Amino acid sequence: MLKIKNKSNKEAEIYISGDIVDDMDGEFYKGWGIESGYDFPSNIRQQLDELKGKDLTIYINSDGGYVHAGVAMANMIARHDGHTTAVVDGWCCSIATQIFFAANKQKMPTNAYLMIHKPSILAAGNADEMRKVAEILDTLQDGMETTYRKAARKGVTDEQIHDMTNAETWMTGAEAAKIFNIELLEPVKAVACAGSGKARFRNIPDAIQFETKPLQEPERAIDRSAEELAKAEIEIALAKAKGAMLK
Repeated sequence: MLKIKNKSNKEAEIYISGDIVDDMDGEFYKGWGIESGYDFPSNIRQQLDELKGKDLTIYINSDGGYVHAGVAMANMIARHDGHTTAVVDGWCCSIATQIFFAANKQKMPTNAYLMIHKPSILAAGNADEMRKVAEILDTLQDGMETTYRKAARKGVTDEQIHDMTNAETWMTGAEAAKIFNIELLEPVKAVACAGSGKARFRNIPDAIQFETKPLQEPERAIDRSAEELAKAEIEIALAKAKGAMLK
């Protein structure tokens, strides 16, 4: 969950970690006392309002999540009136990369990870409706690739960016810096975020697969009755089944 550290008169640090969800899901999780493992737009908007005029260092360790939520968060960071620097803490995947590239400057340890891929959606309907969904996904992908093209180094072609996105491409910091304008940092022990990436991604490098951990509810949830837990599981399933769940 988004946290702020080291506030001063001129600068602050923001930590974005876990899955990126929309405001409805985020508030729902908060209502059940789940305070980690996700981030959402209204939360970052509130924090950025408190940090107006400050220079920000934004540390990211995220699987990604909902496209519309990630784009909203990226636009909020792009509008911030202080200088922004984004740093990949462990890995930055999927829609989280839009947040990363929304900052004024990008930094990565040589052994951290960046991953770009095609957006996807849960959908149902007839052939016409499914073709429409495919068109929407193509439009979303083009918007994401626009960000990557702007961040790319001179000589990297639009076709290369498109092919990398189609293939679900994982890059270490050292590899990403050859494609994008990223400042390299000294290597650190990469830490996978506490999200759902292992179940969702296809090409996670073998070296880091073992570090992915599932999101768990806090221990105090043990006190809930079976009826309360069943109700929570049903509501979460309904929220995630809605058409806005874009990964």
